[in-house]
Amino acid sequence: MSQGSRQSRNLILAAMIFAVAMTFIDQTTVSIAVPTIQHELGLTSTGVQWVVNGYILSLAALFALGGRLSDIFGHRRMCVIGVVIFAATSTMCGLTPKGSYAEAWIVTFRVLQGAGGAIMFPAALAIVVQTFPLRERGKALAIFFGIAGGLTAIGPILGGSLTQWTWRAIFWVNIPVALVALVLIAISKP
Repeated sequence: MSQGSRQSRNLILAAMIFAVAMTFIDQTTVSIAVPTIQHELGLTSTGVQWVVNGYILSLAALFALGGRLSDIFGHRRMCVIGVVIFAATSTMCGLTPKGSYAEAWIVTFRVLQGAGGAIMFPAALAIVVQTFPLRERGKALAIFFGIAGGLTAIGPILGGSLTQWTWRAIFWVNIPVALVALVLIAISKP
């Protein structure tokens, strides 16, 4: 295998890791910030449960549909759409207004954020599988899940640190990660 094709594959792998890293980090950062979010927005206990569970529920419920859409419309296209949806809804979660609309606002955008993850994740996984030849696929998938999953451990530290500044930052941190993912996708052209 040529050095160029190896570098190209590694760049594609990095792009997909950045794309799915948001979903892994998000699950733990939000859980850490929940008490602060509830207090500052005046959310009910049911509402705050939906902030966490609405995301996970939509991610899980739409995952198979995201994979199917990826097969139909193209893996790269759906990965990009998923990253954009995830980043946009993260932004909107961070912009949740205080007052009577806060609960409906943040729960709605958390559910849509999960839908973005459900579109992005299976597409990214398919890209990794298609990019690497059979002999290298196991190693590539181990790196993909190892790094992306390992980022889950960063979530509590990141969530605690960002919440000290403002809880809104736990959502805004997804924006630069999404931008890096989109740049790497544009460069690597999986």
